[in-house]
Amino acid sequence: MCAAAHVTAPAPAAAPPHGPAAENVHTHTPAPVPALDGVKGRIGELIAAAIEEATRRRRDIQAVLPQHRQSAVNLAHYLGLRKLDVRRLQGQLTSLALSSLGRCEGHVMDTLLRLSSWLAGEPYQATPGLLDAARAEAILHRNTHALFGPKPADRHVYIMATAPDESEATESWADGILEAGVDLLRINGAHQTAAQWRNIVSTLRARALVHGRSCKVFVDLPGPKLRTELRSRQPPLLHLPRHKDARGRTIEPTRIELVDEYRDGAQLPIPFAWVQGLGTGDRIGFVDAGGRLRELVVREAGAAGIWAECGRSLYLTAGLELTWRRRGRIKARGVTGEFPARLTELCFAAGDLFLLNADGRLADALSAGIVCAEPALLAKLRAGERVILDDGRITAVVESLTPGGLQCRVTHTLKSPTRLRSGKGIAFPDSALSLPAMGPEDHAALEFALQTADGVEVSFVNSAQDVRLVADTLRAAGKPGFAMVLKLETRQCIENLPEILLEALTYDPVGLMIARGDLAVELSFERLAELQEELLWFGEACHVPVIWATQVLDTLAHAGVPTRAEVTDAAMSMRAECVMLNKGPYAAEAAQMLADIIGKMEAHQYKKRSMYRPLHLALGPKPGGP
Repeated sequence: MCAAAHVTAPAPAAAPPHGPAAENVHTHTPAPVPALDGVKGRIGELIAAAIEEATRRRRDIQAVLPQHRQSAVNLAHYLGLRKLDVRRLQGQLTSLALSSLGRCEGHVMDTLLRLSSWLAGEPYQATPGLLDAARAEAILHRNTHALFGPKPADRHVYIMATAPDESEATESWADGILEAGVDLLRINGAHQTAAQWRNIVSTLRARALVHGRSCKVFVDLPGPKLRTELRSRQPPLLHLPRHKDARGRTIEPTRIELVDEYRDGAQLPIPFAWVQGLGTGDRIGFVDAGGRLRELVVREAGAAGIWAECGRSLYLTAGLELTWRRRGRIKARGVTGEFPARLTELCFAAGDLFLLNADGRLADALSAGIVCAEPALLAKLRAGERVILDDGRITAVVESLTPGGLQCRVTHTLKSPTRLRSGKGIAFPDSALSLPAMGPEDHAALEFALQTADGVEVSFVNSAQDVRLVADTLRAAGKPGFAMVLKLETRQCIENLPEILLEALTYDPVGLMIARGDLAVELSFERLAELQEELLWFGEACHVPVIWATQVLDTLAHAGVPTRAEVTDAAMSMRAECVMLNKGPYAAEAAQMLADIIGKMEAHQYKKRSMYRPLHLALGPKPGGP
């Protein structure tokens, strides 16, 4: 039986009137001192609501691990409380110099019962199985240390850094982030290979030993993220920009390999016979796809390939006329070979049209198309629903459903025009879609994590079933203490949050990540502003540590100088148990500044609390979908 069963709700008195006539909850005018009987009756209603929610969820509570059962009970109590509007009551409690319920996330029932006892003029007697503030905080700290490792020496908030590419993961990089205070490393399983990840981890751990530091490693599973593949009636185009300084002056030439057949990267396909005869100093002239006269000078010709240079940018397509010269004399003429269609990039501005389908066919009236290789998902889209490309850089809306696919019109772009390349993410925030929780890439990243890392971060969790699938896989691996972090980043996840959290408590150690970038794409930046606060509260309610992620001090990490908004955001982040930084050439400087900000802020606040209103998260999914 859950602890809620041992609590008896006081008989509720007549509740004070609600609505605009009772009190304007949006003003800051002090409320008059209320009648104690009315306040006591309202507290009784809250206790009854919390008990009812715990009773309703008794089966789920019994399914969690024994060490998490008190947390599950408290989560149910919190859900019951947050289904109600208690803002008026909070003002009344404040006028009585009592707890306004603004700090009760981790110990809901104990706070309510203490208030009830005081209002009744009776001594408070602790109820067995209920958590008070000290025990709730101790459980959260215990879970945090089990997930992230020993507490940092000078703060309670951990810092997680994202690993760079293997070529940049040098000993000096590892020394820099460790000295700056990084406690955890995140490997992005959507990029590079297991061999490259292994080299990164080896470098970090070797340097951590030198520094006498502990630094756990987490692998971010790629998840079932949809990717774009572009189609266009325009010929494939390869753009090679020149290397220039801040004044626009060329600082080094554009370097390109001359090949008989295009394979990848900065390559120009030329006639096969030329590959055997070109020598150092030879020149190839042509007019590029932009109509500009260009000339390549061969600098290397040998076993390592033929490499040429040009002092200007290049726009290359198939069929460009080439002239090969040696010592000023024409040696041969020819044309550039074919480029594969995957080189295509499209530019979009507001008002542009494109066709979205699964087979890449283009309608006669449209010259641009985007392929999403999930026909079953596309069949569920409806006119008026949004299509988000490249993490929000381009927003479109489904305008009509045609036999050839979905005709979409661009409504917003980051700038005009905005370029889109193949392989970028595509999301449908208004659509109730479901994807398989784990694909081949996820299994490969998970296998590496179980062999080499300390935990995984599960991407695109949408339901309790998704949590159960990964948790069962980890349990079957037989690695006690292997961590699981659930990334909160989709509309479906938010709709199913209570069930996801209760399922999370069947595993240990477990944590949550607020993936703010994906949440903003799915639910809008306006909704994100309040949602990130609500998710912090829910994490504390079930005593599960939370990682605050996406673009923290991002400008500093990439350019070396932060923005004012980023500094404020970093200060807000310290209410989580861990803060994640993205990779960048100034990652160590970003980690150092974050550690300094957290150290200063911890002297002023610990887990900020706000006024309460009914939460859609507590109410659960709406009938008929999101």
